[in-house]
Amino acid sequence: MAGTELNEALDAFRRGDLDRAQALAEAAVAGTTSPQWQHLLGLIHCRKGESAEGAKWLLQASDAEPGNAAFRVAAARALVDSGRAAEVLAMPEPPPIASAEAMALWQVRGEAADAARDHAASERAWRAIAAAAPRDWRAWANLGNALAAQGRWDEAAQALRRAVQLNPSEHLLWRNLAGALVSAERHEEVLQIAGDWTRAGAPPSEAAVLRGRSLAALQRFDEAEHAYESALDLAPGDRHAWHGLGLVYERTGRAERLPALIEAAADAGVESGELGLVPAISAFHEGRVADASGLLDTVPREADPTVWYRLKSRIADRAGSHAEAFDAAAAMNRAMPNFDGWVLRGTEYRARLRAIAAALVRRSEPPQTLDPDGRAPVFLVGFPRSGTTLLDTFLMGHPRISVLEELPLIVEAEKICPVAGIATCPTEALERAQDGYLAGVATHVDRATAGLVVDKMPLNMLAVPLIHALFPDARFIFAQRHPCDAVLSGFMQSFVASEPMASFLTIDGAADFYDAAMTLWTESIAVAPIQYHTIVYEQLVTDPEHTLKPLLAFLGLPWDERLLDHVSSARSRGAIVTPSYDQVTQPLSKSAAGRWKSYRDQLEPVLPLLLPWAERLGYSA
Repeated sequence: MAGTELNEALDAFRRGDLDRAQALAEAAVAGTTSPQWQHLLGLIHCRKGESAEGAKWLLQASDAEPGNAAFRVAAARALVDSGRAAEVLAMPEPPPIASAEAMALWQVRGEAADAARDHAASERAWRAIAAAAPRDWRAWANLGNALAAQGRWDEAAQALRRAVQLNPSEHLLWRNLAGALVSAERHEEVLQIAGDWTRAGAPPSEAAVLRGRSLAALQRFDEAEHAYESALDLAPGDRHAWHGLGLVYERTGRAERLPALIEAAADAGVESGELGLVPAISAFHEGRVADASGLLDTVPREADPTVWYRLKSRIADRAGSHAEAFDAAAAMNRAMPNFDGWVLRGTEYRARLRAIAAALVRRSEPPQTLDPDGRAPVFLVGFPRSGTTLLDTFLMGHPRISVLEELPLIVEAEKICPVAGIATCPTEALERAQDGYLAGVATHVDRATAGLVVDKMPLNMLAVPLIHALFPDARFIFAQRHPCDAVLSGFMQSFVASEPMASFLTIDGAADFYDAAMTLWTESIAVAPIQYHTIVYEQLVTDPEHTLKPLLAFLGLPWDERLLDHVSSARSRGAIVTPSYDQVTQPLSKSAAGRWKSYRDQLEPVLPLLLPWAERLGYSA
């Protein structure tokens, strides 16, 4: 009789007559402790959306038959649905996956870990499932998401790439893979992914927007602009494309285009409130600081925390709220993916600089330059944020000067002849490094062009012994700025991730970087008898003509009044990829000189390291 009633209840449950099934089940459990009836009653409540009541009965059934995997899975799912995922994780782990039952138990454990946001447990569950079922794209996707939630972007990308390979038609997988690669700063791979996604049938404008984001991150701004424009050709109402194009305009010193962009987006059906940070950036550049602050507060910072906090810092600085500006800059830096890892890499980098400085010795008999014309470049160097971009913009106004803007030519040469071992570097290796450097120059400047080549790369100040070995007659321009201003400015900027720039993620690291870099510079010029001329930033912005005339004499060039029109030079030079992009296109301002004094309280911990350098460089106390 009991079996007949159970079959009747099961039939009612299967055909959706839940009230009949529930009536039979409740009558049965009132007179028996049968796990089958408890399990059925739990399923009925869950089907009705009453997961908490369902969990009660399913747990009773599972407790009565602990070896019944189907009962355990149903109970676990009801716990997850009723917000009690942690209770599932508190249960013993399932056995290794050797059966369908074990697989089901691990799957529900993974679902519980995801619901509880226990990313380590989620990783363990989905990794076990992916190992047992390597063609299960969902397992790889969930594993990738668990790794991404832990900030383990490279591993996440590997898992998500596998998921995409197994199911290339699922667009969410492509998005998540691209997001992991972006967070891992693997933008060249993102560009490849964008092409693959397009061939796999990506939504019309999404792949183009993805390309634009990574091209901008790689500072290939012309290409990024084209990518966003292509996206808008495909989907004029794509707010992400409008937003990205606006950021490119701002980043390349063309913020005056933003009001027209906002208007054009509105004509395409995209209101200003959908353009993210662009309206706030536009208001800031128009001088409407209060409006910019209000607009910024309407934008979720999670969308792009680096840009959000950078703008917050600039707004607060402009408003005179210096403590708030400093705190926002600190938050901007902490938003860097793998912040702790980059801080460690910056620390290790500075240690190497100090080791090089301590071990420098003069190279006997430096080789003669291989440049048959004796036209060694002029190297414009200086600690970052010391005015090198402003200075090279002035120099671009001279018709007999060609400027190489931050090309890693010496970085490549150092791979052949490291600075640390320059005293014993074989002549053959130096010759290869020279050849490579000159070939790199020739790709950017016609060697038949009369005049000087100025290689502007600030941190070439750390490679003086190598440069002197390659070009014994090379001249240097050293850009100097008050140490406190240079360090503060670097800390309050956002840089592309690299070992040197990682030091700017903390104010302590930035100050220590200054000390290490200046120590290496001073030791280098003592060991390598170079010719150099110092340009003091504070003098350049106060009296550019008086400051630049001695420099032209040092370079052996006649004075030319066109040097002084730095704004025209800046606007004609194309995209400026350095952090000074929005400053060199403006009239000279003295406001950046002595700016650090407004932040003296925030800089107090590092002043004992920086002020002795200021005194040594001639700045008054």
